[in-house]
Amino acid sequence: MIRLSNGAELEVLVASGALAFDGRGWIWEWPLRWLGLLDPREFAVVVKTLTRHPRRGNLRWYRPWGCVRLIPGGVVNAVGLTNPGIEWWIRRCYPTMQKMGLVTIASIYAEAPGEAAEMAKMLAPLRLAAVELNASCPNTEDDLLTNVQAVVETARQAVESCPHPLIVKLSYSQDYVSIAQQLEGVVEAVHAINTVPWRVVFPGKKSPLEHLGGGGVSGPVILPYAIEAVSKLSRAVSTPIIAGGGIQSVEDMRRLQEAGASAFSIGSLFLTRPWRPTALAREWKSLQRQGFESALGK
Repeated sequence: MIRLSNGAELEVLVASGALAFDGRGWIWEWPLRWLGLLDPREFAVVVKTLTRHPRRGNLRWYRPWGCVRLIPGGVVNAVGLTNPGIEWWIRRCYPTMQKMGLVTIASIYAEAPGEAAEMAKMLAPLRLAAVELNASCPNTEDDLLTNVQAVVETARQAVESCPHPLIVKLSYSQDYVSIAQQLEGVVEAVHAINTVPWRVVFPGKKSPLEHLGGGGVSGPVILPYAIEAVSKLSRAVSTPIIAGGGIQSVEDMRRLQEAGASAFSIGSLFLTRPWRPTALAREWKSLQRQGFESALGK
């Protein structure tokens, strides 16, 4: 578990966008929520990444498969940060999440210098567990966050503009160790990793989303990449690590914990088996409590 400076406790998170913009989930997930098979209250919910202004991206609500495909061992997507903008979210979605009593983490992406600080100021009055700076989306042509110093400076600007704890989400294809080292003492957690670019996971193989740049891969196939990243980060920094990337079971979480993770982010499982994440979160928490009580008994 990670305890942030504001007292919020993070143990199991919903990866950005897995439960849409307001924590209720995408429309096909609603029946599971009504039946209690999917309970967003079991998680810290990271909302789908927001930009300062509406961004069209590649997702079309009437044709989601145009940028999201199931593949053996996972999912490939090239959504491209489709979203209606941060002002829309504050007006329409934040009140819903508050009414539901959800632990809320706003995910933001800066498309231009200074935007992270501007969005952080807009989020300052809200009741949030944290703000996550998504510095790792592989499905855009933006180059603002493609180098170490740009990420570090953007994160520092966000911290200076917002009272909420800041989490930085990094990619396997970035120099994530160097970024985390320079942000030690600035951010309160590092989230590793986002989806891995198709060309990294399947070099020389054509992506079903080749026309959209190949896309990013998630699911069990990228678990080894996540374990490697968490292991390297845990040896390099003391900043708590949120592990994400291919989590399907308690055993996956245990392997990531052994690598150095303190909290966990579940994403693609909501797409492939949306009834499973809630049960998995409950199982993990129960095992952790049993272990704690056993340790006290000794």
